[in-house]
Amino acid sequence: MFGVLNRWHPLTLAAGMVAAAWSSQAHASGLDSPQVGNGGSSPVTADAAAVHWNPGQLGFLDRGSFDFGAAVIVGRIGYQRERLGQYQYSDNLDFAEPIPATDLDPSRMGPTQSVGTTPVGPLVDMFVAAPVIPDRLVIGGGLYIPYAATLEFPDSGPQRFALQSIFLVSLHTTLSAAVKVHDRVSIGAGATYVFSFLELSKVQDFGSIGLLSDALAEDPIGQENDFGVDAPSTVRELDVMARPVSIERAISHSPSFNVGLAVQATDRVNLALAYQHGSRLRFRGDFQLNMDDDFFTQDLASQGLQYPALIRGTTEVEMRLPKRITLGAGIDATDKVRIDTWASYATYQEFDVIDIELSSPDLAQPELGVGPVANQPLVRDWRGTFHLEVAPRIQLTERLRLNTLVGYHSPASPDSTLDVASPDGHRMVFGGGVDIGLNDRWSLLADLEGQAIIPRTVTTSTYDLGNGRYSLFLGQLGLHARMRFGGAGTPQEPK
Repeated sequence: MFGVLNRWHPLTLAAGMVAAAWSSQAHASGLDSPQVGNGGSSPVTADAAAVHWNPGQLGFLDRGSFDFGAAVIVGRIGYQRERLGQYQYSDNLDFAEPIPATDLDPSRMGPTQSVGTTPVGPLVDMFVAAPVIPDRLVIGGGLYIPYAATLEFPDSGPQRFALQSIFLVSLHTTLSAAVKVHDRVSIGAGATYVFSFLELSKVQDFGSIGLLSDALAEDPIGQENDFGVDAPSTVRELDVMARPVSIERAISHSPSFNVGLAVQATDRVNLALAYQHGSRLRFRGDFQLNMDDDFFTQDLASQGLQYPALIRGTTEVEMRLPKRITLGAGIDATDKVRIDTWASYATYQEFDVIDIELSSPDLAQPELGVGPVANQPLVRDWRGTFHLEVAPRIQLTERLRLNTLVGYHSPASPDSTLDVASPDGHRMVFGGGVDIGLNDRWSLLADLEGQAIIPRTVTTSTYDLGNGRYSLFLGQLGLHARMRFGGAGTPQEPK
């Protein structure tokens, strides 16, 4: 998954995931990949990708299946910031209100230049499933990327205090099993190992955090300031307090699981219920913090404040991927038309705070009571999201099926914490593809899916950081192959 998406709701993690994470702004309506498996995969489809979607559907496979493929994602994310607060001239050193009117910069009001990024990236996945006890027990496995985000904005753009760049990938490896407890009822479960990788960069505004507030205000420095999470815009985004920071090579290992139920209610109606548990990501990696300004490296050295020009250390970042519950139905409207539909609820409200810890001996300022560890929880206050998708399938010929898709995903980010790291909004989903049966064993599937938010204008961003207009489009073009093995006939897709 590349881009900040929902079913890529966008790693975008997230946020984007950690991007959303470290911005003082997950991620879009989340960070979900636009499509896991091929365009025919869903919670009500009996194919090998049910390992991810609904392991209960595996029980209706009477023949082994190996599905594998690749996709490319291309998108366009745009942002035009509009400053509604007042700001000093950026080279000023007024740290506390009241700020003289002559020190306020009239050019730092209103709309800025537009910035944009065009995320492009590859995806691969593979799934396998095979009956172990015919008509009773099926096992499966999968390797896939349901969450990811990659964004690259101008280093000096107006969005730099939220995000410059992020690369986040969450790779899932799942083993599943399904048991048919009745001719029409199958239950399944899967255990998942989640490997995640994160790198990001931004400009940290030290005026917007409390790390140095007390150290500057108290003796021996005695510099009054209004710095902290509640700092007014007038003391934010000053050059001296704008310090470039990056997280590098951060890795997380975590477990997860999913369970599912599939029921052939009638010969023409298949019902599904699935639960995905999500996981708690705990990234551990390195960080770099650029403190190369005379104010930090020499001007206050005699008063106990002196940092090296570049601080290096270790970091820990914690966040949670959402739980998700899905209800679905597959209905054979005619012998040639099937309509799959499903609705999901994702608990993105659990993405309320991102806990960030930086640790380095170079952070310590003993004479001022500043230790070697800095904790910076970032409030996100995301909301649970609702997804609805409808996928008509039309059997054009014996070997050719047309897959289509329309859907809607609600946003996760409120206006107060939205920023360019999570260009979230009401998301419209659409797609189409073909399933071509080459012979009894091999099928080829090609799919195109798109997602776009209704352009969103924000005027109530907390601390003015994310006010402005957002736009987002993401497209995924995928090509998959399916090989059937063992048994006879074709996979028994529930009706």
